[in-house]
Amino acid sequence: MAYQEYQAEAEAIVQQLNLTQMTVQGLDRAVSAIEAMQSAVEGQDILVPIGSGSFIHARLASREKVILNVGSGVSIEKPAAEAVENLKVRRTEVAEGSKKLNEVLAKIEEEMAKIQSVVEKYQAGSEGVVQ
Repeated sequence: MAYQEYQAEAEAIVQQLNLTQMTVQGLDRAVSAIEAMQSAVEGQDILVPIGSGSFIHARLASREKVILNVGSGVSIEKPAAEAVENLKVRRTEVAEGSKKLNEVLAKIEEEMAKIQSVVEKYQAGSEGVVQ
């Protein structure tokens, strides 16, 4: 029974790792977009991604201000440089969490291997026994 529990836990951790990877990628894209915005000119026509590979046409009102999600559905206006720093800090935190999840996953896989080894030894030992 322990093997199935480890297996379920490992699958849940893999799902969390996938989510953290998507979060890291989103944070990287946000940093890149803000940095690219710095080379644009206020009033310049730009394309703004709205999801699923779709864009809308817009005009850049300010290169200096960014609306940043700070959690719990709350967004605040920040200077672009400060927004980039906040996003980089958040990325570091998410990456650190991902590293810890990978360490836990490695321990679980190690325990699963031990259980598998015991089962294989038991099966090998019982093959020679005639009932």
